[in-house]
Amino acid sequence: MKKEDVLQSLKRAVPKPVIAGKTVEQEIMQGGTEHTKYAVLSCNDNNTTLKDWLIANKPQVDKLYTTYGAVLFRGFKVGNEDDFQQVCQSFAGKLLDYTEPSTPRTKVNDKVYTSTEYPKERHIPLHNEHSYTDTWPGKIWFYSREAAVSGGETPIADAALVYRLMPVALRDKFEQLGVSYVRTFHKDIDLPWQKVFGTDSREEVEMLCKKKGMTFSWKENDVLQTSYTVQGVAVHPLSGEKVWFNQAHLFNIMSLDEVTRTSLIELLGAANVPRNSFLGDGSVLSKEDLDAIAAAYSKASIIFPWQNNDVLLLDNMRFAHGRRPFTGNRKVLVAMSDPISLKPEVTPAGAITNARRNTSAFFGRKARPQTEEWLRYRLAGLYRILAMEGLDEGISGHISLKVPGQEDLFWVNPFGLFFEEVTPDNLITVDGKGNVVAGDYPVNVAGFCIHSALHKGRPDIHCIVHTHSPHGIVYTSLGLPIAPINQTSCMFFEDHALYDEYNGPVLSDNEAQQLLHATGENHTLLLRNHGTLTMGTDLESAAILMIAAEQAYTTNLMAMQSGTPLPIAPDVARLTRQWIANPMSMQIEFDAYLRKAERFYPDLIQYKPL
Repeated sequence: MKKEDVLQSLKRAVPKPVIAGKTVEQEIMQGGTEHTKYAVLSCNDNNTTLKDWLIANKPQVDKLYTTYGAVLFRGFKVGNEDDFQQVCQSFAGKLLDYTEPSTPRTKVNDKVYTSTEYPKERHIPLHNEHSYTDTWPGKIWFYSREAAVSGGETPIADAALVYRLMPVALRDKFEQLGVSYVRTFHKDIDLPWQKVFGTDSREEVEMLCKKKGMTFSWKENDVLQTSYTVQGVAVHPLSGEKVWFNQAHLFNIMSLDEVTRTSLIELLGAANVPRNSFLGDGSVLSKEDLDAIAAAYSKASIIFPWQNNDVLLLDNMRFAHGRRPFTGNRKVLVAMSDPISLKPEVTPAGAITNARRNTSAFFGRKARPQTEEWLRYRLAGLYRILAMEGLDEGISGHISLKVPGQEDLFWVNPFGLFFEEVTPDNLITVDGKGNVVAGDYPVNVAGFCIHSALHKGRPDIHCIVHTHSPHGIVYTSLGLPIAPINQTSCMFFEDHALYDEYNGPVLSDNEAQQLLHATGENHTLLLRNHGTLTMGTDLESAAILMIAAEQAYTTNLMAMQSGTPLPIAPDVARLTRQWIANPMSMQIEFDAYLRKAERFYPDLIQYKPL
C-alpha cells in the first residue's frame, strides 16, 4: 500500500464508544476496506503492568480474543524480553521454540525472538506463521519495543476473509490439492539445512524428513533438497471457518524481484533455487494465480502504526501478518504459543482434537452455495423451521438477510403472512429507507425499524432473527440474563445483553438506535416483555441461536421452579460456548433442522434449487 492508502485505512477505522473513567479503555475497531473488527485495550496509566493486568482481567481478554482473534494492548508497562515472555506466559498454554525456520531470527530469550530480520527496505507479505508445515502456533505475540521512524507497520488480515475473497476456481485448487514447498539448502544462501533442522547429522535430517513425510535428496557440495506437501486451506478448530492457510505466495520464486530472481536462476538453475512452491500435484502457479492471492490479501489488510510498548496478540489461524518497509531503528519481538498440529496424536486430548478436526473437515467439504437462489431458499426454510418448532406468534416476528453484494438491501418476510406461508418467491427486498424494491407485499414497519438500524450499525451482521417465542416472552418479562446452567445455556455466556424497557412496538428510529446501543458486540439481545433478537454473520448462526435461546429459557424457568439452580463455572461455560456456539457447529445443526422442515412441509421442496 502507498502512504495515502495507509492513511485512508486508518480513517476508515471506526471506534466504538469507550468506557469513560477507567484506567483501561476498550475499543472495537473496524479496520481496512472490509471493516474487519479487532480489539484495542488502551491504558492511560503507564504504571499499570500488562502482565498483572492480564492476570486480573483474563475473562475480558479471553472473550475479546475468542470473538475477534486480534487484540492490541497499548499504553501498558511491559519491560524487557523477560517481562514480555512473562506477559505471554500469563495468557498462553505453552510457549514454543521457533523450529523449522523459514526466515532468519535471533533468539533473545528462552522463548522470545526478533521478528524476521530482512532488510528494512523489503516488504514481508502477509502470511500465517508456519502455515508451510503441519504444526503451527495457535497464538502469536508481537512486542514493539522500538517503533520505526517511519513505516515498519505489521499489517494483519482476516484469513477467513482472504479465503472468501479468493477466486473460487483458485480457492478450490488449493483446497483440493494443497501446496508443495520445495526447499534447496545451499551453503551461504538463505538458511542452511543445519540451522533449519537443528543438527549437523545427515542421518538425523533423514530421520526427521521421513517422520514428517518429506521427500529429500542430497546433491553435490552438501546441498539438501526437500519437498513437502501440506494444506492450502485449513478449518479453524473452534470457529469451524475455512481459512486461507499457506505460504505459497511467499515461497514462490515469482515473489522475488526480477533482478534477484534472474540472478538465482542463472547461478543455481530453476530446479535448485532456495525455495519455490507448487500446487500439491506439482503444477506451476501462474502469475495470474499469484496476482489474485496478492489482491485478496491487499483488500483484506488492516494497517495501524506501531507505538512503543504496543503488544499485539493474534490468533495465528484467524489472522495473517506481514511487515512494511521502514526507516530508522525498529525492534519488534515475537513469541509463539499453543501449538496446533495436523499430525496424529496418541494422547486422549490429542484424540479429541483429531476427532474434532476430522469432523470439521468432513462437514467443511459440504457445499453451501452463496448464490441468491440458495440463500433465499435457506431463508424461507428458516421461517418454516421456526414455525415447525412453535417459535412464531401469528403474523408477528421477522427475519432479515442481507442481499449479497448489496449492503443497503435485505430480504425479509412479507407482512401479513404466517411463517409457514413464506417461500423464496414471496420474500420481499427492502432498502435502508424502508422502500420495498422487489416483491408484492408491504414491510412490517416495526420489523424495518429494528433490522435497518442493526444492519447499518453492525456491518459484521448479515442475518437478524426476531421472535415472540412462548418461553422467550415469559423469561424476558423477568428482566434476567440467561444463567449458564446447562450446555445450551452456555452458548449465551458473556454474549448476550438485556434491553430493560418496553415501549410497545418499535416504531421509531430513536428506539431502534437504543436497541443497537444495548446490543453492543453481543449476538443476542433479550427485549424485556417482548421477545428475543439473535444475530449472526451467517443465516445458520442466527437461526440456531434463536432455537437455543428458547431451549435455554425453558431450562432456566424449569430450574427456577424446582429450586436454586447452580451455575456452571465461568471457565467451563466459556469453553463450552467456544465449542458449540461456532459457525461450523451451527451450520451442521441448521442443515438437520432444514431436512426436518422439508419433511414437515413437503411443499417447500418444490423451491429447492437443483
